[in-house]
Amino acid sequence: MENKTSKYFKYAIGEIVLVVIGILIALQINNWNNNRIEALSEQTTLKSLQIDFKTNINNVNDAYNSFMEAYEASVSLLEIIKDDNSIDASEIEHLLDDIINKTKSLDIITGSLDEIFNTGSFNLIRDPNLRKQLSNWSYYLTDTEDDIVIYRNYLFEFFIPSLTDKAILRNMKVPAYFEDDLGLRNITQSRFKIDYNKTIRTIEFENEVYNNTLNYMYVLNSYKVFKSYLTNTLKRIESNIK
Repeated sequence: MENKTSKYFKYAIGEIVLVVIGILIALQINNWNNNRIEALSEQTTLKSLQIDFKTNINNVNDAYNSFMEAYEASVSLLEIIKDDNSIDASEIEHLLDDIINKTKSLDIITGSLDEIFNTGSFNLIRDPNLRKQLSNWSYYLTDTEDDIVIYRNYLFEFFIPSLTDKAILRNMKVPAYFEDDLGLRNITQSRFKIDYNKTIRTIEFENEVYNNTLNYMYVLNSYKVFKSYLTNTLKRIESNIK
């Protein structure tokens, strides 16, 4: 009886050990499978981020270049105001057209970022440095947008209205970003004449142009900082793509 009890006890222990080993193996397989799924999901997320960040860098470049054109036109206008030579009306109207209509809006793609922040996918990203970079997204975007708002408010609420009695806005070209197939009648040139030597060579107008130029500088600086952030983050994203 003692031998039978001993054998049964050993058999029971063996069974328990086998069950425990089986459970551990099953858990290990499950963990491995979960890790594999998470790794695949992480790669999918990283590739989506890569596409969006590349697009955003291109969009920032386009906006930056358009603001640079407007800035250069503003500086040229300031030099004409400062000069004593006779003013060419068509040149003034061309420069004002560049100042008002050359700038492009900044279109930012946030689809992949919205998804990782709203669905909890952010935790799938294992690189702590990349998580830190992505966490700074809102700061850099908001800082850039703040400077754009300041520029827009000054341009549309103050600078353009101030031109009413200083320039012939009707003679400026229709903005190039309008669709070609709108089917609208062409706007003819104005019959009025204006002496730009008198209307723009004033301390008041020089200050208005200067303040507008300064706003362009702030936006250009913000674009440069934002592009640097996007570029550094993209490099970090691509370093984690396998």
